[in-house]
Amino acid sequence: MPPLRMLFVDDEPSIRLTLPQILRMKGYDVEVASTVTEALTAIQSRSFDVLLSDLNIGNAGDGFTVVSAMRRTQPDCITLILTGYPGFETALQAIRSQVDDYLVKPTQIERLIETIERKVRQRAHHEPLPLKRVAEIIDDNRDEIISRAVSFICKEKASRGTSLRQGLPDLLSAMTEALSSGVTDTSLSQGAEHGKLRRRQGCSINDLFEEFRALERAVYEMVQENLLTADVSNLVPDLRAFNDHVQDVLRYAVNAHLGENVAA
Repeated sequence: MPPLRMLFVDDEPSIRLTLPQILRMKGYDVEVASTVTEALTAIQSRSFDVLLSDLNIGNAGDGFTVVSAMRRTQPDCITLILTGYPGFETALQAIRSQVDDYLVKPTQIERLIETIERKVRQRAHHEPLPLKRVAEIIDDNRDEIISRAVSFICKEKASRGTSLRQGLPDLLSAMTEALSSGVTDTSLSQGAEHGKLRRRQGCSINDLFEEFRALERAVYEMVQENLLTADVSNLVPDLRAFNDHVQDVLRYAVNAHLGENVAA
């Protein structure tokens, strides 16, 4: 029986020098990639039985890009993620649901080999996950996005938690609808109403900017964690459109806030 072919992806030189060599001594045929580009090239040109990839290759979450490409190109390949951040429970939930398994760095060789062999024995064909545009990812995870945005802000201002949740769901829903339909009138109006609401709550212009930054950050995190289901062909234009629309809605919110301020 030929040795299992493995693609190992990690941007740390010391790990690339040691772990692949150990795996070869265990009987694996290991190919090494240090960047996402190298990994994608290998996936397109050669077949593999196992993918072992770091979660963060250069940039946080790049491992999802590699796993996504492998899942769609070689759906029978076992996909394993290495992560050095076991404390991020929400990220680990996404990993568990979208890859065969994950291991925390530094991992014991015995455990790694046991995991690989067990997953190969249990190998089943993976049906590609349905592709989603960014608007659908946001809509599916709206409550979590709002919770994260509020959490980001409340780290600095704990007292704002209750007031922040007022108005934010309607604002995000309107922005998501605009991203899906391309019609922005409702979301821009909602932005103006949001600015008036925050003015009545005693929030400053800086608070508004902080809130929109937190909302944008929460959306980007959620998209990253759902990268395996994202329609990659539209990902960049969708995110660019979302970013541009956030700025437009923020402008309406600020103008409305200032309008009430002047009127007062």
